[in-house]
Amino acid sequence: MILTVDLSNTRITLAGVQEGDILFSCQIATVKTRTADEYAALMSLLLEQHGAPGRQAEGCIIASVVPELTLVLRRAMELLTGAVPMVVGPGVKTGLNIRLDDPSELGGDFVAAAVAAQERYDLPVVTVDMDTAIGIGVTDSAGCYIGGVIAPGIMVSTAALTSRASLLHNVVPQAPDRIICKNTDECMRSGIIYGAAAMLDGLLAGIEEELGQNATVVATGAWAEAVVPHCRRKDIRIDKDLIHRGLWLIWKKNQKTLK
Repeated sequence: MILTVDLSNTRITLAGVQEGDILFSCQIATVKTRTADEYAALMSLLLEQHGAPGRQAEGCIIASVVPELTLVLRRAMELLTGAVPMVVGPGVKTGLNIRLDDPSELGGDFVAAAVAAQERYDLPVVTVDMDTAIGIGVTDSAGCYIGGVIAPGIMVSTAALTSRASLLHNVVPQAPDRIICKNTDECMRSGIIYGAAAMLDGLLAGIEEELGQNATVVATGAWAEAVVPHCRRKDIRIDKDLIHRGLWLIWKKNQKTLK
């Protein structure tokens, strides 16, 4: 078993993966003031709950989009497992042919999602990670990662709306029964969820128009199950473990190289 870690601005997701199978996954909140010792202690408790002590892990790999926490979490995982974790970034073999202005700008979560999508789905493939941000990555029919889209995530949109509009307050982002609503709370929830779904429909249509062909679309992340069912497009697949499968594939590629 290896441990895969997806560090986002909102949460840290930790999974145990063995031969590509997700044995378990768990989450803790991303708190930028926590120390490596605190993260190691919290993760140790979570792993114990799943009957998988950290020292039993063969290795660990991290995808991070929070640079100021990357070294902290790397040290935490080292304390937890006794092994030096791999961090997705320059020097790590991924197998991706990245066609960006600066490939080093591509976040580890985008990389891992694209690696897993290429392995599991037909090309061209579009990955949609619905977390703090809505991150869309596009791999063309030749297997080249050609770019993507970054848009505000559900909670970011909700926070922006309530912080700038005096009469609006926080709501739980959950779809109401209909788009046209009769009270403020439901109107906000309609705009947040159905608005995100409509945005995703529009972006996917535009992406396929630029590609000149239809694409496989795979969604992952904390908000995928809340938004995707309300899209007009009905062939979007939800793969909640996409990033962790990609991290396992990247770890495996690099073990072959080391040997």
